[in-house]
Amino acid sequence: MDKFFIISNTEKEQTSETALSIQHYLEEKGKYCGIYRATGNLPIRSRYTDARKVPKDTQCILVLGGDGTIIQASRDLLNLQIPMVGINLGTLGYLAEVGAKSIEPLLEKLIQDEYYVEERMMIQGELKRDGQIIYRDVALNDIVLGRGGPLGIIQFELCVNGECLNHYKADGMIVATPTGSTAYNLSAGGPILAPNSSMFVLTPICTHSLSSRSIVLPDDSVIELIYQGENKRRAKAVVSYDADTSCWIENGDTIRIICSEKKAKLIRISKVSFLETLRKKMATQ
Repeated sequence: MDKFFIISNTEKEQTSETALSIQHYLEEKGKYCGIYRATGNLPIRSRYTDARKVPKDTQCILVLGGDGTIIQASRDLLNLQIPMVGINLGTLGYLAEVGAKSIEPLLEKLIQDEYYVEERMMIQGELKRDGQIIYRDVALNDIVLGRGGPLGIIQFELCVNGECLNHYKADGMIVATPTGSTAYNLSAGGPILAPNSSMFVLTPICTHSLSSRSIVLPDDSVIELIYQGENKRRAKAVVSYDADTSCWIENGDTIRIICSEKKAKLIRISKVSFLETLRKKMATQ
């Protein structure tokens, strides 16, 4: 690799210093390394990164921060389809490949092309109201229908490929990717999926039922969550994407979720298997 680009949370002093250090290291090796600098004039959908600022010939995006920064970069830059690697400077680092102490060995492997690219499934969710799409976004972890007002359950219908599967009275529903299966889905009692697999896992949140369980569906499924209104005893509802962007739901609204045509591309240098990683994480719980 010869051309790199750094994305980080520029509001944090540590990440700015680390970004400059990486840039200096790569330039000494004769490589190009740009640093993204937020201007405050971002497209509405973007939070951290304006994809228009990333050079088209970039071969690798270095993402500095925790899982939140990596997830957001994956969403903002999905259409570019440039491989990215996470360097953990935050509190959570499940998606990052290395920590701050292993940056130079990582850069050397990237320069020598000693890496592989792991593709991660992403999902797209559309909010439809009166037959019109009023909001659309993508997610790397999950899309969640949840209650957004006072304490109380919401009521909704789950349809798959046009067929009604179940009616729920619950706090909500998590529609997660394999990557997101170890996030909110796991906390809600859902199963863990291999991160490089391609399937949905649907986990109801605190459902008012003794028999409700998670459901695993193939990646070609069309999932629809139909919100069945609110009354004085039911909470309002909201749909959120990776616990970041969100939109309020009204009676009769439908959330249509499908597999995105494009995948997140994460660079890996470690040969540690998913099962070994899982075993180590389970041993620390």
